[in-house]
Amino acid sequence: MSPPVLGTIREMSDQQKGPRSEQWRGMTPRDRGLKTPMIDDVFAALSDWRRRAVCRYLVTCDDTGVDLDTLATAVARRAQASGVADSEATAEAVEQALVETHLPELDRIGLLDFDERSRAVHYWGHATVEKWAEHADAVTKRDEF
Repeated sequence: MSPPVLGTIREMSDQQKGPRSEQWRGMTPRDRGLKTPMIDDVFAALSDWRRRAVCRYLVTCDDTGVDLDTLATAVARRAQASGVADSEATAEAVEQALVETHLPELDRIGLLDFDERSRAVHYWGHATVEKWAEHADAVTKRDEF
């Protein structure tokens, strides 16, 4: 019996990682077979002011997508208006934190899609997250969005 034939490195990589982002373009999380996030994931997502600001900003957008620069600027503006420390509230610092930590986490739990290559963020809405983000804003009196 001969050993199985291995494909190219790219084919093996694709099999391990699943579909590439261009294959998901235009698909909602439900279309991709993702389930509704667990409530613990929702609360974890909203536990950081940057992630709350991202969710609140995306709710106000007319379109389902936004580029990273626009999002980082909006989150930084919200932080500055809310009295966050200056070093954390610059657009550059916010963008770095979003790329390295917050957007991948929100993508992982299925609240949004983040494509690092195109620097695009897509959001199709999530009623539970929107409700709790609004509540968190009301409690902390941070409602600039």
